This record gives sequence, C-alpha cells and structure tokens, in this order.
Amino acid sequence: MATRQKEADPPTLSYYVSSPQGDFILQVKADWKVTFGAVNPGAPTGRGDLHCLRVWEGEKLRAVFCDIRNFRDLSIPLARKVSKETGQSSWTQDSEGNFARNEERQIEQSYTADVDPDDIPF
Repeated sequence: MATRQKEADPPTLSYYVSSPQGDFILQVKADWKVTFGAVNPGAPTGRGDLHCLRVWEGEKLRAVFCDIRNFRDLSIPLARKVSKETGQSSWTQDSEGNFARNEERQIEQSYTADVDPDDIPF
C-alpha cells in the first residue's frame, strides 16, 4: 500500500476590509478568489453605493460581506504621510491700546508604515 504525503496547505492572505459597521481583517487561503463589486450590478442606484466582497473557494461561494467601502491585501506595503504642526502666538498691547501679534509655527512631515501583517495577533 502506497503512502501519500499530505499536501501542504496554501499560505494564508490577510485583507484589511473597511465598512461602516467597523473595519476588520479577513484571512483566506491564497488559492481562494476574492471579488469586489456592486451587490446587484443591474439595479438602479437609488439606495446608494452598496458594494460587497465575495470570497470563493473554486466555484463555491464561501462568504459575502455587504456594504464594504474598500479593502486591500495587507502584504502590499503602504506608508501614510503624517503632518504635525506646533506653534505659538503672542499678543502685546501698547499704551495706546494697539495690539501686535507674533506667531511662530513649525510643520513636520514624515511617512510612517502601516502595521506589519506578521504583527496581527491571529
């Protein structure tokens, strides 16, 4: 009797999904297909822009998440621009009641990377 080696499971992909009900992370096997589109593409747009995320295992529909704003694969690196403004203003008044204003401000900008998918606790 021949023994078969157990095939290795495909790697897991993590997706960041944004919806009005709250953002979440979806993890699926790499050989599954994820599609994004209108709930009913032929319907009139009277109810707003309702889109859904569908998860397929081959031809089998495994999950549908409705009212999704956007999603992305967390393995794609992303950096966000962060601006920080600091400063101060001072007003002085002379003996005639006139005011003079002195203002200083400094803007610092940098890019910061998103969370590494390996740091996700599940």
